[in-house]
Amino acid sequence: MKVRFRKLALPVLALLLMLSTALTACSTKEPAASNSGSASQATETEKETNAAQTPDPVTLKFMFFGDRQADLDKVLAEFEKRTKDTLNTKINFDFVPGAEFRQKQLLAMSTGESFDLTFDAPWATLFNHLSLGYYQPLDKYFNNDEYPGLKKAFPAEMMENNKVNGHIYTIPFQTAYSDPFIIAIRKDIREELGLPPVKSMEDLENYLEAVKTKHPDYTPFSIGGRGIFRLGIPEEKGRTDIRLAAIKPESFTGGVPFSVAISPDGKKVLGAATIGDPESAFANFPAPFNTHDSIYGHFGTRAEYYGNGYTNKDPLSKQAVEALDKNKVAAIETTIYNLTKNTLDLKKINANADYEPFFYTSDDIRDMKPGAIRTTFIANNSAVVPSSSKNVERTMKFLDWMFSSKENHDLIELGIEGDHWTAVGDDGYNTTDNSSNYIFQGYEMTWNPTLSRNNMSNSPEMLKYIEYAKDTNSYYQVPLAAFVFDTKPVTTELAKLNPKIQQAADILMTGLDPKWKEFAQNSNKELRALGLEKVREEVLKQVQAYLDAGGK
Repeated sequence: MKVRFRKLALPVLALLLMLSTALTACSTKEPAASNSGSASQATETEKETNAAQTPDPVTLKFMFFGDRQADLDKVLAEFEKRTKDTLNTKINFDFVPGAEFRQKQLLAMSTGESFDLTFDAPWATLFNHLSLGYYQPLDKYFNNDEYPGLKKAFPAEMMENNKVNGHIYTIPFQTAYSDPFIIAIRKDIREELGLPPVKSMEDLENYLEAVKTKHPDYTPFSIGGRGIFRLGIPEEKGRTDIRLAAIKPESFTGGVPFSVAISPDGKKVLGAATIGDPESAFANFPAPFNTHDSIYGHFGTRAEYYGNGYTNKDPLSKQAVEALDKNKVAAIETTIYNLTKNTLDLKKINANADYEPFFYTSDDIRDMKPGAIRTTFIANNSAVVPSSSKNVERTMKFLDWMFSSKENHDLIELGIEGDHWTAVGDDGYNTTDNSSNYIFQGYEMTWNPTLSRNNMSNSPEMLKYIEYAKDTNSYYQVPLAAFVFDTKPVTTELAKLNPKIQQAADILMTGLDPKWKEFAQNSNKELRALGLEKVREEVLKQVQAYLDAGGK
């Protein structure tokens, strides 16, 4: 089944008004002057009706991470102008730097501070915060004719996939189930070095080595805190007997990246192992995943890249990464959806520079084969309404408005038409000189498979990959896809473990410690002292209960 963009019908109210006007024009026998008077009287009546229906003014507070858009106030002013007589709503966006976001969000929710919409996701703190009762159930707002925008933009199948314990807590944001990861190679630098296009890991290393040798003042590969995100990570493709969590963001067990093995018949959990565990923890795992390094050895590759001088020296410092001379960076890690923005930013620095994609995670994805992309069929990103919100209905009415038409959605996601973007057909858009003044993080509040437009600045090749990623036939589902770990029995342990796990993950993902395995083992010992084994026992218990109930 392919996910396609669809045109939205005209609002029912508009159709009724058009029909009413047409019938009046056809049936009246009064002269033109009388028609004018009737129209004027009708307009006054309509104004009075709208005034009576306009809700009291409200200001909604939304907390997201990232940078505030330069023209956000300009877009919000346009939103308020369009909806003054219907929503009568103002929105106060609180954009928090990424490094501070989770702490500020958690503090606000734990103290009962009232705010109305925020970001969370399965790879972040969603399940932990749900266990703590921090988010409102939203079941009644979906598949409900009183919220037609939400009903059409979020069909029942999509919402069923995103339920947690049988209920809807999230508004899922996606244009596809995954945004394939790529390494963006500086095409101009590669050609200047006389090297062929990068098609393999060997090609990549040859390219980085050549940059390092011939341009010692360049940064071969610029990485941030997540490193080269999926470098060397194994996958479960074609397997039903194991669910991997090879890095912390893929944890499905409360933030502790346990990989879980299952018997071939799918009836018994065989083990749960994590980074730095002894080899004995992997003894019951199916081959080839029955050793520590078969799952976690990719951290060694990262350490090699850092040790060889291929990556920047201070990747955990946002200031240091931003201070790099972008024109002297030979490669970055990104995704197919972000490549156009990356290219736009690059050309502002050097008009002759360009990027080309290297699909480093999978040749099958590069070749656009069916069943190549890993997924749970749960949206990677979503928004939630905190339990402390006093404006749940008004928040959902705003979202219903935004998702009720292309015009409304375009305003929030892309900005003001003709200023920040121009339309290309029904489903595409082009950037303008002012586009960089309004780049909204769509994964936090707007992405949608039927409403989000394609950036036509993408090359024809990238547009093909974007359509490939929208096709559900391009995916395979991992085992235990619908399993949700209940963190309540180990809340105390997780509170101690997760900060330490994040610190270790930062070092391992960026390759900062050449003795990565010794570092991982020492970290593991510290985690055991903080309650790792109790969490492991709970994981085994809950996965077994899930299998006993017929889960897969």
